[in-house]
Amino acid sequence: MEFKRLAENELRHAFKSWHGHCYYPTCVENARKENLGNMKLIKPLLAGLAAIIIGAGFALSAQATSITGMLNISGTATYNAPIATATQVTQFNDVVTGGLNSGSFAGIPAMVHVTMTSPYIFNPTTPSPALWSVAGFTFDLTATTFLQQSSHGILIEGTGIIMGNNFDPTPGIWSFSQQSGKGTTLTFSATTSAVPDAGMTATLLGLGLAGLVGARRLHQRKAKA
Repeated sequence: MEFKRLAENELRHAFKSWHGHCYYPTCVENARKENLGNMKLIKPLLAGLAAIIIGAGFALSAQATSITGMLNISGTATYNAPIATATQVTQFNDVVTGGLNSGSFAGIPAMVHVTMTSPYIFNPTTPSPALWSVAGFTFDLTATTFLQQSSHGILIEGTGIIMGNNFDPTPGIWSFSQQSGKGTTLTFSATTSAVPDAGMTATLLGLGLAGLVGARRLHQRKAKA
């Protein structure tokens, strides 16, 4: 509703080019010419704004059932080498959900079994379809975006898509933490956070209104010249 009010206000200002205080023929003619020029400028902006509003409507519809919140899991991971040089997890064991799950995952209690896919290759970055599945949700890892690795532990971040339970597929961020330890089988913890696109629609509408504001200011400068 706020965007609608702003749009209506800008449209009123954009089309207002009549010199109400002046009745001389020359002034009226100048106002008419200014109005024609302004219309040529406004028409493409209106078409662009209409396209943005229509697109925003579709975006809002698509976002209506996006997944939200964060899921916590933990378990043991067996690596193909000591953690300082490991490139993949060859096997996961005893992986369960943690507590404090939020959003769409809030109904999943702690200690629910999580199905993991192995091998999980994190170096080089490798997609891992169905990296985890639990309570009707599945996470497809598409890429590893951050890796910090030493004998003191492993920190990994990645991006992917969360699906399931009649929600729309939603982008998610995978965060994996492995603390230091001896051997190649160690305990780990991980989170997956949903990141639905809640701000893109507002950004697009803002850009459309900014175009109208710019057109109005340009017309005002030309009128004063």
